[in-house]
Amino acid sequence: MSDVLKPTGNVGDFVHNSQNMASDDGYNCVSKLWYEQTTSLDAGIDQLHDQRRQREDIDCAIKHMRFGLNNDDQLILEHVDGREFAFTDHAIKQAANWCDKLSHSFIKRLTAPAVAQNGKVAYERDHGDAELLLHAFKNGMRRIDADKVFKFRTYSDGTLRAWLSDRYAPIDNIWYLEQIQALMPNARLSHWKGDADTIYGNILIPDTVRERDDSDYGGMISPGNCEIGRRRFEQYPSVFRAICMNGCIWDQAKGNIISKVHRGDIDLNDLRLKLVENINKQIPLMGTAVDNFLAIRSHEVKKSDNLAAVFGVICKENGFSKKQSTAVVEEFVKHESEQRNLFGIVNAITRAGQRKEMANEDWLNFDLVGGQLMSYNDNKWERTRAKANAWTKDEIEKTFGAAV
Repeated sequence: MSDVLKPTGNVGDFVHNSQNMASDDGYNCVSKLWYEQTTSLDAGIDQLHDQRRQREDIDCAIKHMRFGLNNDDQLILEHVDGREFAFTDHAIKQAANWCDKLSHSFIKRLTAPAVAQNGKVAYERDHGDAELLLHAFKNGMRRIDADKVFKFRTYSDGTLRAWLSDRYAPIDNIWYLEQIQALMPNARLSHWKGDADTIYGNILIPDTVRERDDSDYGGMISPGNCEIGRRRFEQYPSVFRAICMNGCIWDQAKGNIISKVHRGDIDLNDLRLKLVENINKQIPLMGTAVDNFLAIRSHEVKKSDNLAAVFGVICKENGFSKKQSTAVVEEFVKHESEQRNLFGIVNAITRAGQRKEMANEDWLNFDLVGGQLMSYNDNKWERTRAKANAWTKDEIEKTFGAAV
């Protein structure tokens, strides 16, 4: 298929002919009644922040956890500090996979409140069934290396939402929405079923940010992501003739999808570029946001530039310590040396933040710096190069020591 989506359907014309559209709000192809049921990206992001305050990720060796039963004969996981967490359906399946690959049908049968035969309750589950389930999980847990580290996602309501391997690489849902917000601040969440762990639904693109003033079709993005292993990261753009008052989408033409599994090292800056490129190729947008996103590779470090000084200026301006600055350069040399541009520098910074010796606060700060650098325009990049070319050898050594 061609990159730019070019639908031809007109079945949705009846919506335009029979309903008031949200044209004054910037959505000519969305029923006004349905538009009023959508929410802003700000509201969606705030909701995720509110829910996130209720959770805690516990990273610990499996030896610091044990299975047990609560007073209601419900299977729980107990942390060494005494906190108890009841399993969600998703988390207990993940636990079963780790505990000798226990059968999911076996777990479902034992956790059901009763067993039915011929449409009637044959018997109810009791303490003996709970003990059997507990013994099965305890038996499976002893097969796991006691020092193996997992991530346990818990919430203040006492639930365990996920049991994840240290190889699992979650992509932050708020980060995902913020990338779309930076690109089109006035976009709207539609058909939204998101929460702090899993998001899916549609994001409506305002008519005002479309490069082509095509009033016949609306544009939207369908994002999906899960931080706890339910689904992979994905996104596809589409166009539609109309969304009617009950949310039905008419004459939708779907575009190419981006899909990413949550495993291994994930380069967020590279993913950010792919997201923007995928949208802009299929639903061309206008404005400086797209230009800034896509121009990062063109912000080059020339052969005549002192690369170490460029790093020095960026590290100094962002308050990096000597140790942190050195880590950035080391990551560039190891992984990004062929990307002699701002793209490679940003990747080196975010890689450095992910080092094991870095604190969580460093990781967050390095990602924030990377995001700020992604928005550099031509003038700001040229000023950085000019500062670097004026640096002396003493300034470079003061920033990095003898490492550079």
